[in-house]
Amino acid sequence: MRRSAQVRNRAAAVVGSPDVKGFGENLKSAAGAILDFSRGAYTDVMHRQAEASEYVLHETYVDIVRGSNIKSVAYERVTGIEIDKDKAVLNLDKGSITIKPFAHLVAGRAKVPIGWSRNGIEVPFELLIEELAARCNVDLPTE
Repeated sequence: MRRSAQVRNRAAAVVGSPDVKGFGENLKSAAGAILDFSRGAYTDVMHRQAEASEYVLHETYVDIVRGSNIKSVAYERVTGIEIDKDKAVLNLDKGSITIKPFAHLVAGRAKVPIGWSRNGIEVPFELLIEELAARCNVDLPTE
């Protein structure tokens, strides 16, 4: 996407380029290049955020890492877990924490959450919620 934007931007900026167009066409091309750059930048930010976010399960607590922010929650603080589609809400003694997939794979009408890496193996996202429920000693709601 970025390469396409660079090519479009160069073609609009170079005087006497092989595809000489009117001012209006060059303006449209430059606007399209800016849009392509912004989409690429947004994609990069989301990708970095997904890579920088993780759930680290320890013996007595879970670390929720988002960038440089680390939040530790003791399993004993979790009073219940509610599941709504692809997200889970950990109800704590004070407050709650929402856990949801960082991304989805979409093909037509099918939307599947990206799994997580456990000991170097890709596992389904739902397993994270089941693992947390077991460690917190709470029951998951049945459907």
